[in-house]
Amino acid sequence: MTNDSARHEGPAPQQGGAPARPTEADEFSVQSVATSFRILDELAAAGRPLRLTEIATALDETKAKVHRHLTTLRQLGVIEQDGGTERYRLGWKLMQLGESVAEQFNLREIAAPHLTAIRDETRETALLAVPVGWETQVISVADNIHARVFISIKPGNRPLPHAAAQGRVVLAFSAPDLVDRALSRELLRLTPYTITDKVLLRERLAAIRERMWDTADSEIIEGVNTLSVPILRDGDEIAGVFSIIGLSRSVPGDPDPRQLEVLHRHARMLSESLNGLAYRRLQPGPEEPPPRRRGRPRGGG
Repeated sequence: MTNDSARHEGPAPQQGGAPARPTEADEFSVQSVATSFRILDELAAAGRPLRLTEIATALDETKAKVHRHLTTLRQLGVIEQDGGTERYRLGWKLMQLGESVAEQFNLREIAAPHLTAIRDETRETALLAVPVGWETQVISVADNIHARVFISIKPGNRPLPHAAAQGRVVLAFSAPDLVDRALSRELLRLTPYTITDKVLLRERLAAIRERMWDTADSEIIEGVNTLSVPILRDGDEIAGVFSIIGLSRSVPGDPDPRQLEVLHRHARMLSESLNGLAYRRLQPGPEEPPPRRRGRPRGGG
């Protein structure tokens, strides 16, 4: 017979109920998990299968270390490897997990009435985007039904983060290491107005975090501008971005106060419902309840 009462698993508890100090093994485990998530972020941001060398270079890690993590992730079904090209891609298990998350927290659904209201109040196309690593992906669009000709973006679009207002808003509220990784890459100049100077971009991100908005006038397409504000949760954690997009003459680079008020009002209401409190340092919040899902917009169209 074994004496179970004499057996102990893990570190012995300290007297007085004080928690045990982290051991080297604990720290190694945390670093190991962090590396695995960095690999997943890299595969998600790439948007295509990657070779081992590409992943190791992007993470600035040895190929041997990255290969160990890839092997474990593949065994768990989180990533897959093409037998012909030996490239790695995100696996089906992540799709299943993503569907479970979507059922528990569907930002597209809870933001829908706000997105429609933003469209109707500004009379411009309204967008909802979410962070994907250091990028943003448009997941919902309320096209401008009030104009015969309008600018729009298809859901699924991922604009270059350094050149897009919604991308810079996400980076402004992201962890420093994620910002470093985003700005360590080659920054393409899409138009003469695209900001590619990394010092200027870091200054811009600091300003965005303070003022809670950004524009990108003619930085991706000349004559087209986007005005974006953050949707926050759990304090100041970025959950998504509300934007309006239109011709520069109707969505100016120096924001129209009325348009900015509409975006801030709806972003604040949605953020505070998610326990995002950063908007409280701006002007007092609205007293009106969030817009209802159904019903025709007020006023003529």
